[in-house]
Amino acid sequence: MGSLFMIFVAIQNFQMADTLGNSETHAALRDMAGRLNQVFFVNWERAELVLGLLLTAALVFGVRSRIQASLSGALLILVAIQHFAVTPQMLSLAAHLDNASAAGQFGRLHAIYGIMEVGKLVGLMMLAVILIPSWRKRSAAVDVQPVDYAHHGHIDR
Repeated sequence: MGSLFMIFVAIQNFQMADTLGNSETHAALRDMAGRLNQVFFVNWERAELVLGLLLTAALVFGVRSRIQASLSGALLILVAIQHFAVTPQMLSLAAHLDNASAAGQFGRLHAIYGIMEVGKLVGLMMLAVILIPSWRKRSAAVDVQPVDYAHHGHIDR
């Protein structure tokens, strides 16, 4: 859900820059919106790395399911590739978008980034489909013993 929110924020930033600016300030406002989006995305990627690491550790050590832990680990690797490979290249190219070759390379990286985002969303949905039924089974398996009120809280077994 955070990725969808980040996409919404990025679009809103550029739309606000377009509506607030006049011909003299339009370029500066779009540049500022782009820089803000860079900060937001880098920080969101850091948060994803921490959350992914915690989830993967919980699945490895807590649930002990290889399928779930592997899927979570794969998503963590995807985020790491985004954060350490794709995003730095995009950030370095963002300052040179007036150059046609830099703009083309930025567009390709932006498309790769988008595909990776869709992959993460699909992977998280798959993980949720696997995890939610297993949590329901565990909560339904709890055996609750009735309390005998005649003995003031004594539990009959």
